[in-house]
Amino acid sequence: MPPDQKFLLLKVKDRKLGDEWSDWQGTIEDFEKNTHAGKRIFLGVLLGTIFLGSLFSFLVWYMVTPRLSQFHALLPKISGILLLCFWCFMALWFFFMMLSILTGKDFFMRLGGKEFSITFLVPLVLRFGRQLGISKDRMGNSYVKVSNTLIRTTAQKIKPEKLLILLPRCLQKSLAKKIISFSKYWKIPVYTVPGGEKARQVVTKTNPSAIIGVACERDLLSGIQDIIDKIPVLGIPNRRPEGPCKNTVIDIVEFEAAVQTFLGADVRLAPIGDKC
Repeated sequence: MPPDQKFLLLKVKDRKLGDEWSDWQGTIEDFEKNTHAGKRIFLGVLLGTIFLGSLFSFLVWYMVTPRLSQFHALLPKISGILLLCFWCFMALWFFFMMLSILTGKDFFMRLGGKEFSITFLVPLVLRFGRQLGISKDRMGNSYVKVSNTLIRTTAQKIKPEKLLILLPRCLQKSLAKKIISFSKYWKIPVYTVPGGEKARQVVTKTNPSAIIGVACERDLLSGIQDIIDKIPVLGIPNRRPEGPCKNTVIDIVEFEAAVQTFLGADVRLAPIGDKC
């Protein structure tokens, strides 16, 4: 066995990797230690996706216009107007989303009484981001921050028993004990789940009004996209100083702020202000 391959096996044998990290090679690169990214990354790529999507769709429309006119003389004009209306709607939606993020108030557009969700564009934005050389983890971190900001603009106060806290199995034990002890005191349901499928089962079982999920960006991405249209979710990405799926940590102040979003400012951890 080559020396480097033996080293990789030694690095991963003391942990059980989640499905999202099956491609991890046992090295601890900078982007694995700290993938923190600002909201601008996701928002910038999202705007680029909308812009390029509109250009591409109008190019296709222009190319098929002669064929459309063979069916009816007005068909090219009607389809062009519909296409223009769609992309104007998308631009307006992006503008109102930015207003919500900048002001912290709810300016989100609604269709049929429901918010026009950002989630359907996320796969395209992630793919475009990879083409620009932005890792999935940095894009995921930025997306979670955007999603959290939008959730806070519409969050309503709920009872503690209707809030669900989901923790990963890889969370540092001392930190997990602190969060579990806090949750028991306030009578907040808390579960440690090994992955996305188990998390979905817990959500179905408990039927919460809101969720706080602690996980890596990869698990948060899939979880938020699956649930956020039905239940508001605040995601807290963990940090991985020893690589994924082992002794991960979070900022306890960020966790406290997430709980206060749904339960109120009087719900506090003690001691606060530290990072674990």
